[in-house]
Amino acid sequence: MKSPIVHSAMTLSDKVIPYFQPILSADSHAVYAYEVLGRFVDNDGAVKSLGDFFSDVNTTDEDALKIDRLVRRYAMRKYAEENRSENLFINIRLAWLAQYVDNPEMEPTIRWMREFGITPDRIVIEITEEEFNTSDALISVISRYKNAGYRIALDDYGKNASNIDRLAILKPDIIKINGEYIQKSEKSYFYREYLRAVTFFAETLGVEVLYEGIETQRQLDICISSNGRFYQGFLIALPQESMSNAVVNYQVFIDSVGDAYKALHKKNIEADALRNSLDAKLERFLLENPFCQAEVDTAYLKKLCQELPEVMRIYLCNKYGEQISYNFERQSEDIVCHDYRGKNWSWRRYFHKTLEAFGQGKKTFLSKAYRDFTTKERVFTYSHALSDDVFLFADIIRVPLPPVM
Repeated sequence: MKSPIVHSAMTLSDKVIPYFQPILSADSHAVYAYEVLGRFVDNDGAVKSLGDFFSDVNTTDEDALKIDRLVRRYAMRKYAEENRSENLFINIRLAWLAQYVDNPEMEPTIRWMREFGITPDRIVIEITEEEFNTSDALISVISRYKNAGYRIALDDYGKNASNIDRLAILKPDIIKINGEYIQKSEKSYFYREYLRAVTFFAETLGVEVLYEGIETQRQLDICISSNGRFYQGFLIALPQESMSNAVVNYQVFIDSVGDAYKALHKKNIEADALRNSLDAKLERFLLENPFCQAEVDTAYLKKLCQELPEVMRIYLCNKYGEQISYNFERQSEDIVCHDYRGKNWSWRRYFHKTLEAFGQGKKTFLSKAYRDFTTKERVFTYSHALSDDVFLFADIIRVPLPPVM
């Protein structure tokens, strides 16, 4: 059982110190920013986190604000004294901004910035998502911060059921992915796909992604393969008393970025090899069995399916996405038919990408891997333009990729 917090703001006031945790950027492989974290020195001289103090139900909001302001001011003074050029992430509870709605320039953080000569473009204000209040007054304060040049980060994104309304109203510059999800991604592809999906979603909005709480090599590799920009966690760097000469595990980060590039390069080469192999088989089949839509029957498509042992399923669609043939599916040594005629697949991403590729003059396309709705297995869809109006689609699962020559 956790021991109760016995410290009060009065007993902590002369013991608090700021610590700084480096945040690395994928584009520079260097420290982009430092996040300010509260620490205190106990009676034995040991440095301990203030996390329990802030989360303790016995800690009043007034005491929490007092200690938080001490940490913030000390951190900003140290940032100025060390003449840092990186950004500084500062956590601020929205509730504490309420009293400055009509006079935001009097907010202590802004006053200390002026005192220490720190420009707004160096400050990132972190707001915990669950604390986000959508009142017009507080939205106005946040807007003023943004207009003045500060950046806004939404902390713990994904925790407690993310609300798209919060993201739309706040319009943050950065979202910090909740560390729990990163840890769970090691064992669950659901969380790995979530990381990739959130990063893709954020990119379409012009929002940068920061992965926090990275503790293992596997977690770092997963995050880097998800293509976000910023990375933070004990594996990369521990919170430290000073930003000068910070101890950062650059090599593990650089190696992971390099491994991710090699894996992507290898995957692209293998995908090209697979597509080229299918292209060759299709061209050979079509040379021996010319395609004529009016003459295509079950026997023709069964024979085609047999010529493609790596393919699980084939079917034909018109250029509008409407399926015009049966599904021909491989089951053990047999080819069986399922009637999906009349179904329309124009809403599928692979169909959109197929049209895009064909519009660029290509005759074939291989999709990126995605999960089958029913089996949840990884699927690639290969498409081939049999004519201007008829497209062949082939689904491939757990393919033994051809050797790269």
